[in-house]
Amino acid sequence: MQRTEILTQNQVIGLIEFILSDSKNELYESYSDMEKEIIRFGNSTEFYDYLLKGILNNVRNFTFGIYNPASKGKFYISKIELNPKYCKGNTCRYRIDGWAVIFIDLKLVTNSNDVECRVSVNSKKRAENWLHTNPELWDWKNVESITRKIINKLKNYTQSSSVS
Repeated sequence: MQRTEILTQNQVIGLIEFILSDSKNELYESYSDMEKEIIRFGNSTEFYDYLLKGILNNVRNFTFGIYNPASKGKFYISKIELNPKYCKGNTCRYRIDGWAVIFIDLKLVTNSNDVECRVSVNSKKRAENWLHTNPELWDWKNVESITRKIINKLKNYTQSSSVS
């Protein structure tokens, strides 16, 4: 299940506020900076500050993951070992993992205030094809319900902006 739309930066903040309005949703950066722990965002202000700092440092692509404990399954943070010879002396970074993590990919559009926003999640069928290597027991109805709500909110932004 996936959807991509073009939003303004303010609409992206609104989408994150919507996601975090469900107190069970946990929002994380998907990959940490080198030698840093994964960041979990407690509110939209923390997210906005992170996004603004990235933009000021010329970051153009951001990826975040949403985990909801009611979806059950296995969610974890993995350490990625790096070769310091090729990574400016850095030895590690972290990433989030789990079959039913809902991903939000943001790509800043050059010379614009617009952001390409993609929402995606693995399907139950895809996870079942890999069941022999990852036998997590996710609540797929919950995962799909959360993803549909986020995608509907994403669509609402673009429909309302095309009307105005």
